Amino acid sequence: MPSSKKARRAMLQLVESAGDGPIVDLGSGWGSLVVRLALQYPNRQVVGYELSLLPWLVTVLISKCMRLKNVTVYREDFLKADLSSASVIVCYLFPAGMAALATKLAEQKIAPRYLISNTFALPSYQPETTLRLDDLYRSPIYCYRISPADGQ
Repeated sequence: MPSSKKARRAMLQLVESAGDGPIVDLGSGWGSLVVRLALQYPNRQVVGYELSLLPWLVTVLISKCMRLKNVTVYREDFLKADLSSASVIVCYLFPAGMAALATKLAEQKIAPRYLISNTFALPSYQPETTLRLDDLYRSPIYCYRISPADGQ
């Protein structure tokens, strides 16, 4: 399910205040957020992870057609990937995916500086900021400041 326009705007706003360094989108889907991140931050590396073939391929093609040199999209499971170089992780995952991500962060001592999540909270972590969208569900966008000792 792609992020809504309001959710993308809120996530971009939170990335703005999350420093610099590589941005990683977990479950990047059709690339709507990856492309916007790459355009807004041309001097930052933007990495997407997507398992589904067609959305992955569409994102790769759009990135190439737009000549976005700062985008890399992997067709692999982010739970098996090395995310240690990420400065900011963004995601819109289902609750079980967020639980798996929390386990990965805790077990592997991966410490991106920030994790920004659309709608679903990261178990065992306290958000630094929660934005509520002006939509029917008042959907939350969570921003976590992560350190290796969190979530344990």
